[in-house]
Amino acid sequence: MRLIGPSLPLAAPALGGVFGLAALVVVLAMAPLSLVLGDRAGAAGLSAAQVSGTVWRGRLSDAAYRGLRLGEVRLGLSPLSLLAARPRLTFAGEVATGAARLGRGAVELIDVDAALPLGQLAPASGLAGTVRMVGLSLDLRGGECRRAGGQVSLADISLAGLQLPGLVLAGDPACAGASLALPLRGQAEGVDVQADLLIGADGGYQMDMILRTSRPEVEAALGMAGYERTLNGHRRRWIGRLGQP
Repeated sequence: MRLIGPSLPLAAPALGGVFGLAALVVVLAMAPLSLVLGDRAGAAGLSAAQVSGTVWRGRLSDAAYRGLRLGEVRLGLSPLSLLAARPRLTFAGEVATGAARLGRGAVELIDVDAALPLGQLAPASGLAGTVRMVGLSLDLRGGECRRAGGQVSLADISLAGLQLPGLVLAGDPACAGASLALPLRGQAEGVDVQADLLIGADGGYQMDMILRTSRPEVEAALGMAGYERTLNGHRRRWIGRLGQP
């Protein structure tokens, strides 16, 4: 086959650079996952009882993020992203799937879908239910929330052992100063709930809840749970740390 136009040979230095880059990518792809994650994972709050495999395909056993149990998690790290300051890590586990970028003093969550018990996320809240996250994005840098998006909801709610069927709290995460804010709102038969949750980059949180109801059994459960009755409804505030009672 005859080529149209003159062929231009690749210069030796350029050819060497291409092969050098390819070799570096191969080496990085075969590197142990524990070596590549190194201090970045710990600084971001990620821990595991055992780390196995390579950055191309690895696994965390009994993993946790800032005290939140994640169980077994499969990981994949883009070798090309290792050449950047913030490598991109994809994950798929028992409670969450999505991607993350880890850097010094920074962690970014990308398109995360998750479902976990509220009692595991915030044991001190006095509520039981299931927290669901859809398309969650979160960018934390230097201990501050820089960007947040997606949807968060709380369903299957019970209060002091009393089931509240049909009640779903939902809202869109946003940055409020340095913290992540989750304004959750919802209504069900005879119940109206307003919950405002602030989460700091260090895992500390504050949740303020106002609950209005016309149902006597719910009022009784609120009294048992330590809510204060005010003219604006039953109120309570919790302060704690994620994953800790």
